Amino acid sequence: MKIVLSALNAKYVHSNLAVYDLEGYARGQEKNLPLVVREFTINHNLDFILQQLYQEKAQVYAFSCYIWNVYEILTIVRELKKVLPDSEIWLGGPEASNDAEKYLRENAFLTGVILGEGEVTFYELTKVWRNSVGEERDYESVSGIMYRDSCGEIKKTGQRPLMSLDDLPFIYYDLSKFGNKILYYETSRGCPYSCSYCLSSIDKKVRFRSFSLVKGELDFFLEHKVPQVKFVDRTFNCNREHALQIWRYLAEHDNGVTNFHFEVAADIIGEEEFEVFQKMRPGLIQLEIGLQSTNPDTIREIRRVMDVEKVKKTLLTIRSFGNIHQHLDLIAGLPYEDFQSFQKSFNDAYEMRPNQLQLGFLKVLQGSYMGEQVDNYELRYRDVQPYEVLETKWISYDEILVLKKVEEMVEVYYNSDQFEHVLPFVISHFESPYLFYETIGKYYEENDLFGIGFKREARYKVLRDFCMEYFGGQTSPDGIPCDSEPKSEFSMKIFDFLLTFDYYLREKAKKRPDWAAQERLDKLPGYVHIERVEKEALRWIEDVNEQAEYCLFDYENRNPLTRDAKVEFLTELIGVS
Repeated sequence: MKIVLSALNAKYVHSNLAVYDLEGYARGQEKNLPLVVREFTINHNLDFILQQLYQEKAQVYAFSCYIWNVYEILTIVRELKKVLPDSEIWLGGPEASNDAEKYLRENAFLTGVILGEGEVTFYELTKVWRNSVGEERDYESVSGIMYRDSCGEIKKTGQRPLMSLDDLPFIYYDLSKFGNKILYYETSRGCPYSCSYCLSSIDKKVRFRSFSLVKGELDFFLEHKVPQVKFVDRTFNCNREHALQIWRYLAEHDNGVTNFHFEVAADIIGEEEFEVFQKMRPGLIQLEIGLQSTNPDTIREIRRVMDVEKVKKTLLTIRSFGNIHQHLDLIAGLPYEDFQSFQKSFNDAYEMRPNQLQLGFLKVLQGSYMGEQVDNYELRYRDVQPYEVLETKWISYDEILVLKKVEEMVEVYYNSDQFEHVLPFVISHFESPYLFYETIGKYYEENDLFGIGFKREARYKVLRDFCMEYFGGQTSPDGIPCDSEPKSEFSMKIFDFLLTFDYYLREKAKKRPDWAAQERLDKLPGYVHIERVEKEALRWIEDVNEQAEYCLFDYENRNPLTRDAKVEFLTELIGVS
């Protein structure tokens, strides 16, 4: 008897907490269970995955399903069942669990689905699988499943009681299984909020793992200096004391290496949290905040509880500390959010100055309140995963396509963090940040630039070419800049210095870019680079000596948060020509 637990992760660096929790809990009950965990990614060739799973020759295969991998999983197991017709195929995870009957009805090769929390249920299933080989399986005795019986009839057993989180195994004692992977960790399950687009709101009972256990597990991560731990708690700080206890512990026991990621509600962060955050090492923690929209009607309709002004104040306060990376999420396609309203939400979010701004698109999940309102919202979305919005009564597909281009431009120019100083200068010449990203998106489309694998230097040149064209500057036929200034108040001298400044801020390039007009200074140590300063551009750079004539980039001393070189502004140079 062999049972395979399998996961298809989005990227190689990801690990699947769910399947390891199932394995860990089951082995905690019986050490020598015939379990095998096989992880792949959705980027693997599907035939390769099929071959690998087939060679296990298992009697049962169980898969963890999400909206971003269920299509690939069904494609694989459809063929797996053909070559291993006597094997059973089981699904679990949020995607299959919340639409189990549909999956069983439409896919005759599936045996059953684990509903909801799976650790105890999976272990009880292993007993059924092992104790009834060649006989009728006694699935009726296992709570928390939907299955197909020997007559083909779909049946559902009773609801599984929620488990204590103190009964969860700690799965990372053998780190050899997680080399070069992000480690996922949870200290709570459930969510007290009722966001209409989210399935986490279904489980209202928020449960927490005892701090005595959490403390020991944090010690393990810290002692082994793992690079990153991502907490998967849906709203980590919904219990303020629980969150503060963990943040204080991390601040006091920082190993100088490990980064911890948290999803938080920003508007319930207060002075006590600020006091802890301010003392943290740069890069010790990072925060992900779900803003989604700033439209009051939208916030009310999606059942969010959020003080937008408090969110803004919190993000700006934390940014002023200079030690915590903040990631802010927006969702396009929500009810009452039309094209103009979304632009305002975008600009509001931009003013909060997150380190990353994620522009996402509504996913209509079965079992969510949003899924029940499809007709009322005139909501059209993709029939296949990830069920992404196409249009609503408030926003058209044409407008969604515009926002798709904006999304890519935000990724290239804002989230890359490679245009930190030149972007604010350029955007200051537009009516709003949104308008800049929409305009450069149109430029990319008109010049067939989407889908090109640009080298780093080329992105800078594209931005420069865009500004030359948009603001009325001139270029020679071969694309090399001429000396003429644009016809508007836009200064190419300021732009060129800031563009060059950002270019050298990240790394010391061996070849000087063609668009960098300043001469290169020679006789420099290999770990530094020097540029002459354009005085009028200095106001776009924080904490700078206004009398500076040169800026020196020190690549041996970098910002631990951004990886930017340390910059010194000098009034004179000694020993350098």
